[in-house]
Amino acid sequence: MKYFISLDMEGIAGLVSWSETSQEQRELMTGETCAAIEGIRSVDGAAAIVVADSHSRGQNLLLDRLPQDIQVVRGYPRPLYMVEGADETCDAALFVGYHAPVGTRNGSMDHTYSSSAIYEVLANGHVVGETELNMVLLARLGIPFIFGSGDEQYCEFSQQFFPHALFVTTKWATGRYSQRTLMPEASKSLIRDGAANATRRLMSEGRSSLADAQLQGAVQHEVLAMSPSTWTVRFLTTSACDVAAWIPGTRRSGGRELSYTSDEPTQLYGFLMSCAVAGKYERDL
Repeated sequence: MKYFISLDMEGIAGLVSWSETSQEQRELMTGETCAAIEGIRSVDGAAAIVVADSHSRGQNLLLDRLPQDIQVVRGYPRPLYMVEGADETCDAALFVGYHAPVGTRNGSMDHTYSSSAIYEVLANGHVVGETELNMVLLARLGIPFIFGSGDEQYCEFSQQFFPHALFVTTKWATGRYSQRTLMPEASKSLIRDGAANATRRLMSEGRSSLADAQLQGAVQHEVLAMSPSTWTVRFLTTSACDVAAWIPGTRRSGGRELSYTSDEPTQLYGFLMSCAVAGKYERDL
């Protein structure tokens, strides 16, 4: 079977802020990625694996530490960013090092795609985080989300959208830049076991069954399956919204609010990526 792993940084055990050294980030992110791969392959020894390095510029993983028969998606910008490399041949998705949506109290480095530009993102009226936005595209491809790891608030938030997935908590934040955390080896052990259990369930119940299950329930249907779908971005500033409003097909409903509707997930994702880039305009003033 084929597995897609999307890797972020803010939910990695031990990392408390964006001021951490690059090398420390890379070491810990690589360690938790390896743990997820080991967990998958402890159950499915022939697993094919694609990893999307999805934090910042996508240049975090230490490639010589990874199994050399996997594939890694690196670099930025890229059209599908956190889910670049996933396609209909993937049987399951696992998200490692993820974090709570922007505005979450006691969320580790909480943000949604851009800490410098975006105040909030809604999918068909529901406030969502990166897991939910990423899974709109993957769910349309029939890929079930089976495993997620990150801070406590991330797990609690995304569990309500994906009650059938397995989540592993790596740390408990007491503020945006403060936390009580597992040690790296303890976190890797939990991730290894969690990925193994999630893989075991996938192989037992099957891809189609789990993909169908994740669309059951009113909220799940409205966020993941409704077509056409409307995504709304609320920006931190009016000037960022000014620039993003140049995107064709958008509708502006306030000084900082912009919406886009499409029945094609890749177009919705393009809108979101463009909003994140438009927010960088502020940094150049």
